[in-house]
Amino acid sequence: MTDVTPNEARMPEDAAVTVTSADTLRAMASPIRMRILGTLRVNGEQTVGSISEQLGEAPGAISYHLGQLAHAGLVKKVESPDGDRRKSWWKACQSAIRLGRPEEKNGTDESKAMDLFRRSAALSYEMAYERFLDRLPELPREWADSCTSDDHVLNLTAEEMCLMIEELNEVVRRWQIKAGMHGDDEPGAEPVALILQAFRWFS
Repeated sequence: MTDVTPNEARMPEDAAVTVTSADTLRAMASPIRMRILGTLRVNGEQTVGSISEQLGEAPGAISYHLGQLAHAGLVKKVESPDGDRRKSWWKACQSAIRLGRPEEKNGTDESKAMDLFRRSAALSYEMAYERFLDRLPELPREWADSCTSDDHVLNLTAEEMCLMIEELNEVVRRWQIKAGMHGDDEPGAEPVALILQAFRWFS
C-alpha cells in the first residue's frame, strides 16, 4: 500500500507558474525528476517510500532528487497526515510549469538551460510513452482503442501557429474542468496523459 493522500489535496489549475530561471530549468532537466514531479502532481502528497515504490528507484536517489527540486522551489516537505515523523512527506509547489522566453535568443545562461530542459523533456515524454506501450497488452480493450498518437505537418505562419495553440489550449481547459468534476471514486476515470507539441518542421 502506498502512502498517498486523497486527491482533494490536489492544487488548482491556476497554481501553474512561468519559469525562465536557469537554476530552476536545470533542476527540472532530468527525466527522473520530471517523473517525481509528475507523480506528486497527479497523486498528491506522498512519502519518499511511496515515490520510490512507484518509480522503481532507490529511496536514497529519490531523496537526493527531491532535495534538488526543493532547492529550486519546485517541491517542499509537508507535515505527515498521520503524525508519523519517521516518514518524509512531500508535495509539488505548482500544478504545472510554463516556459517563459529569455530576453536574448542565444548565448545567455537561461537560453542554454532552457535548451537542456527541452531536450530532457523530450526524453521524458518518450520514456512515458514507452511505459504505456509496455502496459498496453494488459489494458482493457476500451483503453487500448481510445488512445492515439497522431502527427500532422501544416503549412502555417508563426502567427497562425500561435493562434492554433491558443485554440487547442482552450479545448484542453474545457476538458480540465470536466475532469475536475470527477470524484475520487468516479467509475472508469483514470489519469490520462496529453502531450501537446508544436514546432517548426525540418525533414
